[in-house]
Amino acid sequence: MKAEFIAHGHCSYTIEDNIVTINATGPWNLEFFKQMHRELSDIILHEVDFHNFAILLELNGDTFATQEGLDYHLNLVKQGPTKALAINSAESNAAQITQSIFKKVYDKAGLENQHFDSTKAAKQWLKTKLA
Repeated sequence: MKAEFIAHGHCSYTIEDNIVTINATGPWNLEFFKQMHRELSDIILHEVDFHNFAILLELNGDTFATQEGLDYHLNLVKQGPTKALAINSAESNAAQITQSIFKKVYDKAGLENQHFDSTKAAKQWLKTKLA
């Protein structure tokens, strides 16, 4: 029997103009990713245009994730309808490592993604990706 743990890390969401901003503070384990994807699925189904939305991921604190969590995340991102994803890791304690890890995940998933140091620039880029 596999043990279930409590989610480590937390996040909050805001929605504006079909851009879902996820403000996430790490570190993150598998249970965090499961919880986040449940919450995000509800938002995608009820609060944005399912066929025309983007995600801004703002990473804060100790932005490290377990490999098990990243694998789970990759599998669901591959299946999702997100048009593009912007990453802002300016508030991360490990910005360069985090950027590299998450870029690999999103590239492998086939999701157009880019890194930014400002929320404003990230949102401007995301708006150009939406129909």
